[in-house]
Amino acid sequence: MKILTITGLGPGDPSLLTLAAVDAIQESTVVSYPVSTRGGDSLAEKIASKWITKDKKKLPLHFPMVKDQSTLKSAWRVAGNELMKMVEKGERVVFLAQGDISLFSTGSYLSKELEKHHPECLVKLIPGVTSFSAAAAKSKLPLAFQEEQLLVLPVPSSSEELKVMLSDAALKKRVVVLLKLGKNWEWVKPLLEELDLIKQSVFAERIGFSDQKILRASELSSGTRPYFSLLLIRQSWPFIMP
Repeated sequence: MKILTITGLGPGDPSLLTLAAVDAIQESTVVSYPVSTRGGDSLAEKIASKWITKDKKKLPLHFPMVKDQSTLKSAWRVAGNELMKMVEKGERVVFLAQGDISLFSTGSYLSKELEKHHPECLVKLIPGVTSFSAAAAKSKLPLAFQEEQLLVLPVPSSSEELKVMLSDAALKKRVVVLLKLGKNWEWVKPLLEELDLIKQSVFAERIGFSDQKILRASELSSGTRPYFSLLLIRQSWPFIMP
């Protein structure tokens, strides 16, 4: 049977890899991972480097950071074909993806590509720790209690849209996770100040890496932040608490 494994690596800290992810890497003969530029470095490879021993073949695959549909589809097709070449040779192949494979992940596109064009291959998916769950643990801010709701989404495209969404979240006792904060922080911070939510928000940046940053959003200056940054916004707490 043709089998290929796609595994999440967590947000960046090698110690947050699951046992299943480590086993998949150790049992593989080929380790594949995404690169945004040809010949460039891979964060995924770096995170898992402890378990990528010299006897393993490496297969970097180019996934350009663009929005052009034809370019993206071509990259997915090439990646799927390259992986299948290895599988058909009898190699035990694992593809590495940052974070969780089901959340804004290259692994998701790759899984669907293989499902569509190589249905004869069994794709095994191994989940990973998300950046926001790691940030919640580091900051000791629970994501949800009892009947509370949790909303996870990229920063909306406009301040008005975010304002409406936060107002609705307050009514429904919904904790909000805003991903892909980056340059949006320039207008998100003033909005949080306007809504008096700045002190109730936790900012996290590059979680799991040596230069990670976690602090109250009120302590963070204005300006652009890195791509790997997020906000946790809790507007209320349950009536019954310890």
